[in-house]
Amino acid sequence: MSLVQRKIAAATLLAALAFLPAACANEPAPPPAPSIGFLGKPIKLNVASIAVDDRYNPPGRAPNVEQLHPLTPSGIAQRWADTRLVAVGMRGIATLTITDGSVVEEKLPKKGGVEGFFGDQQDTKLTARLSASLTVSVPGGPTGGSASYTARVDASGYQTTLESADLNARDKAYFDLLQTVARKFDADLSAEISRVMPAVIAP
Repeated sequence: MSLVQRKIAAATLLAALAFLPAACANEPAPPPAPSIGFLGKPIKLNVASIAVDDRYNPPGRAPNVEQLHPLTPSGIAQRWADTRLVAVGMRGIATLTITDGSVVEEKLPKKGGVEGFFGDQQDTKLTARLSASLTVSVPGGPTGGSASYTARVDASGYQTTLESADLNARDKAYFDLLQTVARKFDADLSAEISRVMPAVIAP
């Protein structure tokens, strides 16, 4: 290679390297991860603090799939506690303990015959479960003693997808399932709190 050719090659390489960061900088940012919120009226509790104790230990392998998504049932429970519970007291603690936050994937059997060959069959079933308990412990006053209340919830649901579904459709099915479970979790636990511990709910 002649000197002129080497200079041209070097100039071309430098130009390419200079263009690369600009091209990367102009790439669109990835879309934000979906989230689920709770719009209900805050539940005011006569406690000094609120804590979340996540005791669910995800296996991190099939058939569980919650570890493959940024949104998980345990995360939903944490967000619920952050947005729906408010501590307005001087003593005591409310603890939301998460015992199950699983999403399990199951492959469905396919039909045979003409219907199975030409039809778009359901091939996957997702089952989500969110189990938790809210325990409120309030120490007694000058006379001693204490009070404790516990409300439990077990919210679950399932969603199926067709074999023709692409990755986006399957991600949407997962999100729709968690949204359904979140609504049930919110409604059931809110009702149970009102039933079990009216003595510690502030107006």
